[in-house]
Amino acid sequence: MKIITLIEDSKQDENLVNEFGLSLYIEVDGVKILLDTGTTGNFIKNTKNLGVDLEDVDFVIISHAHFDHGGGLDDTLETNKTAIVYMHEDCRNEYYGNIGAKLPPAINFFVHPFVKRSMVFSKYIGLNQQVLSKHKKRIKFISKTIEITKNVFLVTNISKKNPIPEGNKFILKQKNGRLELDDFNHELILVVKEEDGVVLFSGCCHSGLLNMIETVKKLFKDQSIKAVIGGFHLKFQPGKDNLAGTEKDIQDIAKELINQKIQRIYTGHCTGKKAYSVLEKVLKDRIGHLFTGAIIQT
Repeated sequence: MKIITLIEDSKQDENLVNEFGLSLYIEVDGVKILLDTGTTGNFIKNTKNLGVDLEDVDFVIISHAHFDHGGGLDDTLETNKTAIVYMHEDCRNEYYGNIGAKLPPAINFFVHPFVKRSMVFSKYIGLNQQVLSKHKKRIKFISKTIEITKNVFLVTNISKKNPIPEGNKFILKQKNGRLELDDFNHELILVVKEEDGVVLFSGCCHSGLLNMIETVKKLFKDQSIKAVIGGFHLKFQPGKDNLAGTEKDIQDIAKELINQKIQRIYTGHCTGKKAYSVLEKVLKDRIGHLFTGAIIQT
C-alpha cells in the first residue's frame, strides 16, 4: 500500500502548498482512495507534483463532518466525475466551534463556562450543506460498518470506553435548534486489511485514538494492527500548540501503542508539535511525521 499526504498543516517542499487540514491519497491493490479533502481545493494543486491523478480516484472518504477535512469536496467532485463518496449519515447535521477554542487558556478558564453553549459565541465548522445537496447522487451516507471494496472497511460506532480528547469541549452540534456537546457519531475509521495486519486511518481521532484501536481490534480479532495513520487531536486548541491533557496523558497513549504492538505510527495535523515530541520520546523510531508530500509504504 502506498500513502501520499496531499495536504497537511506543514510542508518541507516549497513547491507544494500546505494549509490547516488533511488529505491522504491511498493506493492499495489497484484501488485508489482519497481520505479527506482538506479545508479548500488547494490539495489539488499538489497532485501533479506528487504524481497523483485525481480523476483516477475510485472512492472519496470523508472521515468526519468538519470543514478542514471536507472543505475541498466540491472541487474534488468537479475534477473527478466518477468517484463514489462515503461519509457517515450524521455528516448532514450542523456542527460548531465555540469561541473558547481561540481564547488564551487563562481567559478561556473564566469565559468558557458562560458561553460554552452560545450560538452567538460559536462558529459553523461543519460541511457545506449546499455541496452535500449538489452532489447527493454521488454520496453514500452510512450508519454501520461496511466493506466498500475488497479488504477496505469503513468502521462506525466507535467505542467510548477510554477518555476522549480534551479539545472536544469546544466542539458542538446543533440539535432541536440548540447547541450541545458533539458526540462524534459522525466520525469514521478507515481500515485497510493486508496480509500481515490492518492499517488504521483516522482524520482527527475526536473519538480518541485508544477508542479507535479498541474498536478495530474487536472487529478484526484475528488481525494485528500494524500501523496507525492520521491526526490524533492532541492539541487542546486549534491554532495553538498546547497539549490536550498532561504530558503523562500523552506518554500513556504512547505506551499503550507499544503494548498493542503497533509497529508504525504516522501523525500530524491536529496532533501538534508538542504532543508529537512527547510521543516520539516514548515511541522512538516507531513514529513518523505526516507533512504535505510525505510518502508512506506499508
